[in-house]
Amino acid sequence: MNNSSIRTRLILLMLAATVIPIVISMIVTYFYTTRSVGTKLIQENANLIYQGKTNVQAYMDTLNRNSLSLYNDPGILLMLRRNVHDYTNEAQTYTLLQNMTHSVDGIYQIYLYMAKTRRSTLLIGDIPKRGYDTDNFSEPYTTGNPSSVVEPTHMSSIYGLGQSPPYYDPRPVITLHRAIYNVPTTEWLGTLSIDIKLEAIQDIADQLFNKQHERLYLLDQSGMVVYSGDGSLIGKPLSDAWTSPILESKETRGQLEMNKSVYLYEKMDTPYMKWTLVKEIPHSYLYEGARSLTQINIIIAAVSLLLVIAATLFVTIRITAPIKKLIGTINQIQAGNLTARVDGEGQDEIGILVRRFRTMMETINNLILREYRLNIANKTNQLKALQAQINPHFMNNALQSIGTLALQHNVPRIYSLINSLAKMMRYSMNTNQEAVPLSMEIGHVKAYLELQTERFEGKFRTDFELDEVALGIEVPKMIIQPLIENYFKHGFDPKLGPGHLTIRARVEPGGGTGPGEVPLKPGGEAGPDGAGADSGHAAASARRNAPESRPDEDSAAADSSPDSGGTSASPVLFVEVEDNGRGIPEDKLTELQAGLAVMREETGMDEEGGIGIGNVRTRLRLYFDPQASLTLENTDPHGVRITMRIPLGEDTTT
Repeated sequence: MNNSSIRTRLILLMLAATVIPIVISMIVTYFYTTRSVGTKLIQENANLIYQGKTNVQAYMDTLNRNSLSLYNDPGILLMLRRNVHDYTNEAQTYTLLQNMTHSVDGIYQIYLYMAKTRRSTLLIGDIPKRGYDTDNFSEPYTTGNPSSVVEPTHMSSIYGLGQSPPYYDPRPVITLHRAIYNVPTTEWLGTLSIDIKLEAIQDIADQLFNKQHERLYLLDQSGMVVYSGDGSLIGKPLSDAWTSPILESKETRGQLEMNKSVYLYEKMDTPYMKWTLVKEIPHSYLYEGARSLTQINIIIAAVSLLLVIAATLFVTIRITAPIKKLIGTINQIQAGNLTARVDGEGQDEIGILVRRFRTMMETINNLILREYRLNIANKTNQLKALQAQINPHFMNNALQSIGTLALQHNVPRIYSLINSLAKMMRYSMNTNQEAVPLSMEIGHVKAYLELQTERFEGKFRTDFELDEVALGIEVPKMIIQPLIENYFKHGFDPKLGPGHLTIRARVEPGGGTGPGEVPLKPGGEAGPDGAGADSGHAAASARRNAPESRPDEDSAAADSSPDSGGTSASPVLFVEVEDNGRGIPEDKLTELQAGLAVMREETGMDEEGGIGIGNVRTRLRLYFDPQASLTLENTDPHGVRITMRIPLGEDTTT
């Protein structure tokens, strides 16, 4: 990229004015969003943990109050104070424990030990187990405790009452142990232990964290795991690096950042338990929402940036492209390509400059290009003779000698054929005339057909339908014979019956392009009438020197459009060659019409190296009016009709 060009400077200026602010905005938005969203999420999770702590503590307070309900039963208290026990007391004990079991959700079993009578009762699912003359199984948790205490999560037991049926598999439970005293004294009467299902705590805790990304811990004061989302940690001491700082903290709530995670905690400090609820949130999850929001913002900003860049490039290229195109065209012209296309239709100063330059080049090209291209087309007529490298005079003399010999031996047919061949050779080798009257072209065609009649033993006939006026109009040499030759190459088939060729020529007063015609590009004004060869040659020269249409307008679309042509008030020459041969398949016909646009104009060569339809098309477009056209169409029931439509000048037929 040339740093001194207008385009480069304009692009750099516009990109700097748009890209830099957008990039700065993206960076600021990322950091601000990450910080604000992270702070908001931490606050929301802190409130959630606080609510969880409140729910857990409320549940345990309810359970603790439920354990005090035995003090409201005088019969149980009397039974605990006396060393007497009977079946009535057992029924009363069962009723008390059953009521306590159903008063709070989540109770798994209740154990009651009566110290006076040394009796134990365990109620599991409304089924009692009783023990007589037993020791206090919960003594380690009640001795020395003035009230209740909570035992962290452990596997349930049957409190030493033996393995009598029914049997229950151990399960994780949390136990509230309460020592029973003879109020208002401190006399110890027994022990009440209530086992709580771990699911009661789990139902509350599972609402506080996302198991896939976060972790939740419920710890007692010694670091023992009461509950965790990881079941393998429950009932075990936790010794992670963050455990001690949180348990030793004097604050009842707070947060700690460590190991790329945030730890939010709430402490529950009651007379019967000291638990801490901790929630671990990894940074990757905590800031996931911020990252997602930031990514969306980045995507939007990136799309906006791309649009800005695209708009910048579009605007700058739109402004400078005509200048660069004009410079490129000038370079091509400087290198010798005088037909280089000059584009530009803008209404600004650059568009005006381009159009003026294009007009100048058209004028130059019309002066030098037309004569050059016409000469190239006419040289095609000499191609086979030049390849043979035979002296025309020697060939003519040899043919005359052979013809004379045929007459001497009384073989007039051979003489006639040799005479026709000689006529064809003289006609094709005469390079002094580029245009001839139509009558001369018809004579050449008749000589060619006479040879073909001998070749095919008279299996075809030829009809000529020629207007006298048409015979005097000048046309390019060798313009009809290639069309007839196509019939013998591709269309003649004896299986279809006798061949039939019809050659027509007529002049009509004006008319538009017929259906299916292939209009050809201009080549100048029409030639004169058949008054004489000299005047015809002068008219042809005038046509060649007339201004030509722009070279860039020569396209396949122009040669294949069925509608270009319009209506002309000048007379029109129609030349038709119609046969009854095999015809052309529709797909092939379409392909041939399209192929006319891509044949080599320099030589007019057909696919086999001969002088074919391409040459005819090329010379028509160089000699005649823009309305000249070439038509290929199938006939019914079989055959092909080729029509040349040549608009003439007003004075051609006068």
